[in-house]
Amino acid sequence: MKALLGFLGFMLVLSRAMANDVSAYIVNGTNVSNAATYPSFASMFFISGASYSNYCGATMLNSQYALTAAHCIYENPSTMLNTYIIPQLLDESTYASAEKARALEFYFPSDYIDSGSVLWPNDIAVIKLESPLSSVPDYTYLLNMTINNSFSASDTYIAIGHGQIAGNVSGGTILQQTNLDYVSLNDCRSQYGLVTDKQICFGGAQSGGYKNSTCNGDSGGPVYIESGSQYIQIGITSFGPGSCGDASLTVTSVFTDVYDYIGWINQVINGQEVPKYYVATVNGQRTLVSNIITSNSNSNSNSDSGGSINLICLVVLLVMGLFKEQRSNSQSRLFKGCIMIK
Repeated sequence: MKALLGFLGFMLVLSRAMANDVSAYIVNGTNVSNAATYPSFASMFFISGASYSNYCGATMLNSQYALTAAHCIYENPSTMLNTYIIPQLLDESTYASAEKARALEFYFPSDYIDSGSVLWPNDIAVIKLESPLSSVPDYTYLLNMTINNSFSASDTYIAIGHGQIAGNVSGGTILQQTNLDYVSLNDCRSQYGLVTDKQICFGGAQSGGYKNSTCNGDSGGPVYIESGSQYIQIGITSFGPGSCGDASLTVTSVFTDVYDYIGWINQVINGQEVPKYYVATVNGQRTLVSNIITSNSNSNSNSDSGGSINLICLVVLLVMGLFKEQRSNSQSRLFKGCIMIK
């Protein structure tokens, strides 16, 4: 099943790229008028020849390192070999002329588990680029280094991204923003169960039939807390319910808590961590090299690099006649079928 899901995930990314599918919108979002409002934001593109797809979000740490979600790249060689990072991309349709750099090295924690059955713990990754981006300064000061599990419901939280809109459908090409409402860890656990104190949960105001939320394609992107004239990144988009902005649920978006990984991030930037994967060029041929000695026995890869598990579930159902990788009873009930990796 794992091999089949991995193949389907690859085919989904490839089909999106071949279709030149650049889709946008957070649920109940509004246009970001100036990308400089969120200066560290970046987009992850799959680019291979004339084929391209904006498949995940990210944030720049400095000119040569980007922060994202581990599930965006985990066990997907084609994606890693063809990933480009584009900073401050306001309009996806301008990607070709925007400054960009190709991914070179990929880091994620050794205890990351690529499985919805345990809710993707430690879903964080750092990507080193082949060359520095000239327009990007050091943005590490925009990471949360002070608030540890003591967020207030009265503060302003904003998520941004180029993901899909309500109902998991494509929208336009302009970067979107939406306000989110903080949900306590205890309340989040009542919905999802296995959420750890290294994850942050949010709901959102309801507009029409949906609540404010991140969606498919927003993976790896940021959630910010407003702090004076700045927006400080507190989380990395990880997962949510199978239907983006599901109005029947309290929690519509779950993020990896940046605070808990500041030390690890600094170790990566300072060259104190070994990349899990890196790209080597031999005789002009780019090849992905793995430094992973043993596979994670608990890993059960369901990721399609920022895509919806719902789509894979449907394909597997058609191919095999049944879906064998069931979540726990409480998760299956609350997720209404399948979790979405955002």
